[in-house]
Amino acid sequence: MSRRTIGVMGRVLDPGHGLGLYCISLLRNMLLLDPDSRYVIWMRTHEHSGLFSDFPNAETQILPGRGNLWWDQVSVPAAARRSGVDLIFNPKFSIPFATRRPCAFVLQDSDWYLNPQSYPWWDNLYIRLLLPLYCLKARRLMVISQFTRDSLAQHGVFRRSKQPVVLHAAVGSNFLPSRDEEALRRFRLEHGLPQSFIFTATRAYHAFERLLPYPGGNNERLIRAYRRYRQQGGRLPLVVAGRHIERYLRAQGCGDADLEDILFIGFVPNAQMHLAYQAATFFVLTKLCDSFGLPILEALASGCPAIVPKTCAGPEVAGAAARLIDPYDEEDIGCALLELDGSAERRAQLRRLGLARAQGFTWRETARRTLAVLDELYPATAELPVTRSRTCAR
Repeated sequence: MSRRTIGVMGRVLDPGHGLGLYCISLLRNMLLLDPDSRYVIWMRTHEHSGLFSDFPNAETQILPGRGNLWWDQVSVPAAARRSGVDLIFNPKFSIPFATRRPCAFVLQDSDWYLNPQSYPWWDNLYIRLLLPLYCLKARRLMVISQFTRDSLAQHGVFRRSKQPVVLHAAVGSNFLPSRDEEALRRFRLEHGLPQSFIFTATRAYHAFERLLPYPGGNNERLIRAYRRYRQQGGRLPLVVAGRHIERYLRAQGCGDADLEDILFIGFVPNAQMHLAYQAATFFVLTKLCDSFGLPILEALASGCPAIVPKTCAGPEVAGAAARLIDPYDEEDIGCALLELDGSAERRAQLRRLGLARAQGFTWRETARRTLAVLDELYPATAELPVTRSRTCAR
């Protein structure tokens, strides 16, 4: 029997953003559940090359590339030949076309098709040209949520005969309701947090070198809804986590009066994010469309009552464990803020429901489903080819 070798396209393995955290958590659990397979993980730089050094079945290789397309289509297939991998897996979309090895990848989003105005033209063009081709090339597909699967199917991104397997995601082990009071005290002091507040985590720009606005964050509506909430008697300040959010809002015309009682705390590392949820009175998310909505699950797992969009994957993740709102309706958002502010009983109910709901999402299960798909492409152990046996006999 021969040991299976899986090549992993890991250029997005950056713990500084949500997709990177997803990929890292998934791979670490795959390595735990599949110790008999050899994993060759290709990365773009040495910056995070030690992420899997504690796994004896993982080998990290650095593949410098001239650009993303060159890396995907030239560097990866060449490395796959050198390393003798049996199959290629990408936790994000994109696979090399010039390879005979079976490939599988995860469809992470459908927002380009639903809200194209939120993305630059070249991003929309790339997705519409290449994503269907990647789906055609892949032997198997996986998808982050049932909603994403359904919406991509409606846009004809993949063939009906190639239905993706729904994986879902989960959260890190730090997202728990139990509190470290000293860590909470330091976190409050570091960010100047009030004793009680509404919390939101958002983004306003795309993750490119140039700060290109991302309208899908829906930050302007949240601010207007918050002003409505304050005018109708709401008492809690709003704490906003995310890069350059105040800069974005002021560029959109928000003045001091619009941003009164709002505290911008900037980027919060994932290792500390649970402290924000634990410190908050409740959480609100108004993003127009989330393919999964990791902040939703983080809030639920941390015991933070949540207001989340009823669009896209919000209901799939939250179920009945959150107050659902229409992210396009400022009045609905404002009413939800007043509702949770005014009812400790309702917040306690959502806390209980949220903790129970979060237990249904685990990285172990996500990794198990992923490995089941890869097993279909190439079993964990396989008989040695006859040609190889003859060579050994000589």
